[in-house]
Amino acid sequence: MEYLMKSARSGKNSSRYERGERQPGCTCCCHIAAAVTVMPRSATFTPQGGLSTHTLMNTSETRIAVKITCSDNTLYRVTPVYATVEPGQSLPLHIARVKNDLCKKDRLCVNMVEAEGSKEAREAFKKCTTRPATINLCLECKDDNK
Repeated sequence: MEYLMKSARSGKNSSRYERGERQPGCTCCCHIAAAVTVMPRSATFTPQGGLSTHTLMNTSETRIAVKITCSDNTLYRVTPVYATVEPGQSLPLHIARVKNDLCKKDRLCVNMVEAEGSKEAREAFKKCTTRPATINLCLECKDDNK
């Protein structure tokens, strides 16, 4: 029980982590997720399809590479799939759903790594040896007739 209390307290004191800064000795990409926001965090579609536009903002002081993945690529199209976002900049994210009678919940995942020396986002993901930081968005389909 004491171990749980110590770990819970230590997480609350990391204000640098909340701002998206790398802590000394950190070798992962977890600090990036705290500095990147996606608004809105969910999208709702109808079986007739549709388009949803979101904004990805990089509030960190480092350049990041982004890769978008989806749980069902037959129903959803995303633009861009790979992108780099400069510090303080934002990126429009377009999600399109094709016409399909299947209504289910899906997930869109924004994978992020630091793009220090890479010009292309695809290169940054190939060079990255750590697990990318992720932000998940909920994709819902609601049929008004049912």
